[in-house]
Amino acid sequence: MNVIEIMQQAVATCAPQDNLAGAAKLMRAHKCGFLPVVDSHGAVAGVMTDRDVCLVASETQRAMTHISVEETMSHPVFNCFPDEHVKAALATMSKHHVRRLPVVDKHGHLQGVLSIDDVVQASQRRGSTSAEDIVEALRGIGAPRHIEGVLT
Repeated sequence: MNVIEIMQQAVATCAPQDNLAGAAKLMRAHKCGFLPVVDSHGAVAGVMTDRDVCLVASETQRAMTHISVEETMSHPVFNCFPDEHVKAALATMSKHHVRRLPVVDKHGHLQGVLSIDDVVQASQRRGSTSAEDIVEALRGIGAPRHIEGVLT
């Protein structure tokens, strides 16, 4: 099964110059916790999660209307391609400890989003990813991240 068969194609997005308050409202309106950040050329420049919003809002004394998405977004972006096998996308999720991947074309333009939830919901379909592959990906996603120390 390829990513294009189960990805979400109708996806809310924001731009790097948008403010954090607007991005949070967009997440609420679309009942999502993830926004691809798309530049003026349609390429994915970063991603923003509801967790990113909360952490930045709690760490600063600035109003959310004065914090740009660009300051808040996560990058580099880990993504996948529409014609990629779902198992390969799961490996990317596991390796980078992420639950969602922007789906991009060969030029980096957004085509949709694949989430671990999409994979789980499709698991009963013929040709879908095995339960073992899904569980293995979830182990990787939830595994502690190794942070490299800085030597002084």
